[in-house]
Amino acid sequence: MQTVPVTKPAAPARKKRSSVRVVPQAIINIVLTLLVFLTLVPIFFMVFSSLKSNAQILGNFWSMPSPPQWGNYGEAFGAIWRYMVNTVLYAVAGSGLVCALSAVSGYVFAKKVFPGKETLFMMMLAMMMIPGVLTLIPSYVLYNGLGLTNTPWVIIIAHAAGGQIFGTFLCRSFMAGVPTELFEAARIDGASELTIFARIVVPLSIPILATLFIMQSVGIYNDYIWPLLTIRDSDLQVIGVGLTVFENQFGIKNLGVQFAAYGLSSIPLILIFAFGMKYYIQGMTQGALKM
Repeated sequence: MQTVPVTKPAAPARKKRSSVRVVPQAIINIVLTLLVFLTLVPIFFMVFSSLKSNAQILGNFWSMPSPPQWGNYGEAFGAIWRYMVNTVLYAVAGSGLVCALSAVSGYVFAKKVFPGKETLFMMMLAMMMIPGVLTLIPSYVLYNGLGLTNTPWVIIIAHAAGGQIFGTFLCRSFMAGVPTELFEAARIDGASELTIFARIVVPLSIPILATLFIMQSVGIYNDYIWPLLTIRDSDLQVIGVGLTVFENQFGIKNLGVQFAAYGLSSIPLILIFAFGMKYYIQGMTQGALKM
């Protein structure tokens, strides 16, 4: 009986193939590191500049703060705390309305059958294709005619109405993947539609509703044009507009205080993502799989 010799690949060939794989990975790591660095540069610059005076910023742009002007943060907080509170309240109220309305409409479009359902849904999706700037003036005329301008409701209702379309699409796509047998079993047990919605639909939809809440909160918190157009009272203004008021009695902007205000104004968004990131990622991944 003949034995066939087993040949092993040459060691240099294996090393050559491994080196070919390592070089592209090293290049990818370098590129990603560079991109992360470029992303963080503006944040580092904001933090360093917030600890400088105007003379330090204008005199030596890239220098480290010496000495650090910690009082900039106290002055900035005293100037913007009301704007931050207003914006957080608007964001919570508007995003809560969007989630409530989107959950109901998403459940209806996903699990109910009625004439013209698909046509109505497609018409709602078509509204997403219209740029918001085209409806800016008509919306202002409408809300001004209703007497809602220069009130908190002009921010809350406008964002609740505008965000509901995308929210309905997101909730419908998510709820369509929920087994219909759950609802049928609940109806057999005598549960009403309200009970089914409150005890089955809402608990199962918490990840997608949390995702929607975070997305809408960030949109409301970062809005600038609509509050600038509709709010005239400084006590009702939002943080996006409030960050433009750092001028002294001589009309000179205090840049260090302004940078400190930028840093303080980002804290609510950081907290939202810190506590809601788990649900945000879960909702985005599940929504993407179901769509």
